Amino acid sequence: MLKLVVSCLLVHTVLSLGIGRTQSSGVKGRLICDGKPAVGVTVKLYDDDRGRVDADDLMASGKTNSNGEFELRGYTEEFTSIDPKLNIYHDCDDLKV
Repeated sequence: MLKLVVSCLLVHTVLSLGIGRTQSSGVKGRLICDGKPAVGVTVKLYDDDRGRVDADDLMASGKTNSNGEFELRGYTEEFTSIDPKLNIYHDCDDLKV
């Protein structure tokens, strides 16, 4: 039990100090909704830490421009290789009345 507590404290200490290697990722694209550019859509680039001790790291965020285009670049510190994930917050497929 003591080993588990010490291990948890060590992991927490290391994560809080930001020890690790700096890694980066980027993404660019164009969003289309009903054949038209999706303007003003929020996009966020994360390091997906699913199943790990720490939470997902937000590396960059932005909105699409008047042509539906976006470009994000970001970085984070991790011991292991990062798993970039793009979240797109849209309402394109909402029912239109």
